[in-house]
Amino acid sequence: MKVTKAELKPSIVATLAVAAVLLALILSYTNTFETLELKLIDWRFSLRGPLPERDSSIVIITIDDQSDESSLHRWPWPRYYYAHLIRNLQKAGAAVIGIDVILDSHDAFNLASDDSLSRVLATSDNVVLSGKILVSKTQNYISPVKPIAKFIENGTPWGIVAVESDVDGFYRRYQLLRSTEDTTYTSFAGEILRLYLKADSVSSDGKNCYVGGYQIPKFDANSMLVNFRGPAFSYPHYSFDNVVDDAKFDLREDYDVDAFDDAGEPAQGIPPGLLYSGELKGKIVLIGATMDELHDNFPTPFLDFTNNDGQQVRAEMPGVEIHANAISTILNQRYIRLLPWYLELFILALTALMTFLYTRYFSGALSAVFTFLNFVFGVAFAAYIFISFNLVIKIVSPMFTLGLSYSAYMVYHYLLAQQEKKMLRGAFAHYLPEKVVQELVAHPEKLQLGGEERVVTVLFSDVAGFTSISEQLTPHELVVLLNEYLTAMTDIVLKHGGIIDKYEGDAIMAEFGMPVAFPDHARAACQVALDMQQTLKVMRKKWKDEGRPELEARVGINTGNVIVGNMGSRDVFDYTVMGDNVNLGSRLEGANKAYGTKIMISEFTLEHVREAFYTRPLDLIRVKGKTKPIEVFELLAPRETNYADRFLELIDVYGHGINAYRSQSWDKAIELFEHCLQLFPNDYPSKLYHERCLNFKFNPPGNDWDGVTTMTTK
Repeated sequence: MKVTKAELKPSIVATLAVAAVLLALILSYTNTFETLELKLIDWRFSLRGPLPERDSSIVIITIDDQSDESSLHRWPWPRYYYAHLIRNLQKAGAAVIGIDVILDSHDAFNLASDDSLSRVLATSDNVVLSGKILVSKTQNYISPVKPIAKFIENGTPWGIVAVESDVDGFYRRYQLLRSTEDTTYTSFAGEILRLYLKADSVSSDGKNCYVGGYQIPKFDANSMLVNFRGPAFSYPHYSFDNVVDDAKFDLREDYDVDAFDDAGEPAQGIPPGLLYSGELKGKIVLIGATMDELHDNFPTPFLDFTNNDGQQVRAEMPGVEIHANAISTILNQRYIRLLPWYLELFILALTALMTFLYTRYFSGALSAVFTFLNFVFGVAFAAYIFISFNLVIKIVSPMFTLGLSYSAYMVYHYLLAQQEKKMLRGAFAHYLPEKVVQELVAHPEKLQLGGEERVVTVLFSDVAGFTSISEQLTPHELVVLLNEYLTAMTDIVLKHGGIIDKYEGDAIMAEFGMPVAFPDHARAACQVALDMQQTLKVMRKKWKDEGRPELEARVGINTGNVIVGNMGSRDVFDYTVMGDNVNLGSRLEGANKAYGTKIMISEFTLEHVREAFYTRPLDLIRVKGKTKPIEVFELLAPRETNYADRFLELIDVYGHGINAYRSQSWDKAIELFEHCLQLFPNDYPSKLYHERCLNFKFNPPGNDWDGVTTMTTK
């Protein structure tokens, strides 16, 4: 029975709305919902992207593989390394120096090395050491782990470097003060800020922390939320060995170039070392490990990011850089705040009320549209507020309220309407493209043999030389490579509204303009072909780096009348296309080989895309099995993009060359194609026509020559 608006009693709807709000509030405190909310904060970070580059007051000195390789001692290093590093940093004008290495035991090499560092620390007022708080597994005791006594006996400050993760194992928060039963300890970043800002202490009133005139809002009861600048290594950084490498410090022979105090030769373009470059002057300098084997790298909101080359990269952030981001958040006052609880409650109530109004006064379809728009607007608004004002509005609980409210009002009607669709989808989802399944769900009467005539565009692609490639690989390697290729190509087809008709080994057959017709199907198919080639170019570089075969594909495209529908027997059939225009598209794919081209389209497709793409005529051909010739073209590029002058010149000169060839002006054609080869020496169609013209010049064709090339293979 269909539920009508008259059956939706306001009292019941209101009760459901209140229940949805209460349930959303309760669930928001569970680990699952808290994790999801945290992931949505990460999503907002990724939407915002790295903050714009600006002059940084923070520099990181990395204890990295290069430094370990170049040092006379392997990690852990003697303490005199740090002593020498501190002296050099002070000579270069560093304002504050923070060492994110816990020096809680004596030097394994000799005590004199400890004394060397101790003497430097005793005469320095801008160095911060690090420690941690040790918590027993049973929580029976909590004790601090400090630097050894001789390093801090003269008042050298130290701070807690340990950072706690969120429930999902990611690191987003930073605790400036850490309290035990009888003592409050300052964090590593807090001590550095205290020295840098010349403050007496770091304090808290429960709601905010304070240091040097800065009021730092807490995101929760104990911590601030770090406003990460970007992914790992977003701050200026230098290897440890580049800072200690001066005339008084020895590295391994190949590395000992005294880089730090090198004055450089500006006249010859040789920059000065860090002592003279000014890169460290007045800066907060943090020293910490980035070597993977030291296990001081952690997942943050920028764990996955896209680098400058457009590649997706996963990189954990060194712990020292988490401290840097916390310091930067405070110095730049880019605090991330949480919306007050009473405003969050107001949003939940407003969400439930709006959902009630949609379902009460609009039809089912229209209320669904408004609910969806409400969802989109809520998520977009939360993202905008975060990016523009560093304010976190919770997304999960309002969206759960929205979904639960709407579902409660509409669930019965929804279940009835979905019953038949579920049956059809379950029966055909594994055999037909998703668009076909959707069409059959909407129109089950189409589950019968037969078809209809329609103008569509067909696309055929095939991997060049696949047989020889397959002989180089094991069956498993071949399957992995082929699936990677077919997945990427399929995604491009589906992105532009095409459907995959079938796969035949490495070959793909796709159609555009069916089952749901759309006007620009020829243009979509051409764009797919160009995107395929562009994607393959990127994939070939990856395959080359991995030592795998580099696949190249050829594409044929044709547009015309075909029969669209279910073809087969009464009980087993396939949703596909048939007709001469389909066969022609397949032939064009294979014809690429003769012209050294990647994408060939027919004159019929060109009629639809002439204004959208750069093309050039290839030939008049008579494909195998046909008597009537057609003109074919190479698809080159979209017209909307700016190209080099010589590319446009090639298209123009080549076109004149084809005209001269077809009018049998051999000398003129030869000259024009030689011009093309001067522009692009490896242009295969120009080479082909240059050879043809030379041949015809000395062996003229007969009077019945019509310029048509008959293809003898498929």
